Amino acid sequence: MINIDNFLVRDKLKNTLNGPELSSFRMFCNETWYEHKDEIMAWTGKQVDYDATYYFQKHRWLLKKIFKESTKKG
Repeated sequence: MINIDNFLVRDKLKNTLNGPELSSFRMFCNETWYEHKDEIMAWTGKQVDYDATYYFQKHRWLLKKIFKESTKKG
């Protein structure tokens, strides 16, 4: 399933950021957020009623653990 939001965010990031690049962890969290939104939509047929900030705050330790494991595997 293609999520237009993912493409819009990527294009916006590429075209508007003139400062330092986002960290790989930040990009991982952003991508995971959109995957989460897609999964909830597929399971329930409804959009999530919270934002990415809430998602990150609630799952920050899990996201950190998953990110570390994924970088170890290469």
